[in-house]
Amino acid sequence: MKRRMTAFCITCDEEVEYTVYAERVETVIRGVRINYVEVAAKCPVCGEEIYVPEINDANVQAREDAYREAMHLITDTEIREIMEKYQISARPLASILGVGEVTINRYLLGQLPSREISEKLYCIKSNRKLMREYLERGKENITAIAYVKCKNALDKMDALLGTSRIEIVTRYLLSRSFDVTPLALQKLLYFAQAFFHALYKKELFADDCQAWSYGPVYPEIYNKYKVYRSEPIATEEMDGIDELTAEEKSFLDSIIHVFGNFSGTTLSHITHAELPWLEARGNLRPEDKCTNVIDRNTINAYFDNVVKTYGIIVPNDMVKYCDAMLG
Repeated sequence: MKRRMTAFCITCDEEVEYTVYAERVETVIRGVRINYVEVAAKCPVCGEEIYVPEINDANVQAREDAYREAMHLITDTEIREIMEKYQISARPLASILGVGEVTINRYLLGQLPSREISEKLYCIKSNRKLMREYLERGKENITAIAYVKCKNALDKMDALLGTSRIEIVTRYLLSRSFDVTPLALQKLLYFAQAFFHALYKKELFADDCQAWSYGPVYPEIYNKYKVYRSEPIATEEMDGIDELTAEEKSFLDSIIHVFGNFSGTTLSHITHAELPWLEARGNLRPEDKCTNVIDRNTINAYFDNVVKTYGIIVPNDMVKYCDAMLG
């Protein structure tokens, strides 16, 4: 049975069945301009707005959510995900981060976090290495039991996903694509590292690649998957562990979309025509063995120019470069 929506109208001096209206509102909160949808209850008799506690609470929450989104502040749900991921409760988490011991609990109850603490939380959410650093630096400020629980969770994730960023990126690529051979994987990693830096001016991972005869190769990843030879690598699962930011995952999806449909041999042909690989090889013949490191500054300069030359603004624009090189 549908519940009648009634409230007391001060103007009419009686209980009325109100009508709900919604409109988009723009306002400024703490110097930040936001817009959100606000709901109002109106009396069908006099047309005046009626105060309804539930609607008022919903509007307050909508304003806070809009402000939180505009300031990119972490949510209570995301904080709970961090606590679950690292098996740590609110007080120990606050202690190792160097904030008041009740701070995290206040955020869990709905208080808006400061920009500084929000950024700290976002960083550890996708960076196990940083979380481990905080844990080790702050272990004297928490109980032995809390320390061991968190350390065990980190150790388990390290065993499952590896300890380096390139391993995390590799697992994500393999979890999102099919029929990727070891040769193709190496080139996906290379283009991911190069284009991510060119587009966002920051590192996706810091590992150096070498100028092997079949193009750029990351030896650590090659050794891990070389058993597959020319066969596709078995699809891997991320097991629900969030190790990459939304920006990084969206970018890697574009790498798969643009380059993932080509064979490793085809992608190798592209790298053979690029300055970084050619420069690192020097006067060697194509078939000669080589472990020379491809200089990161050369890679960055080359792909900075690629982005400028081909008008690559968003990741999917990488297809312009791919088409030109294959053409």
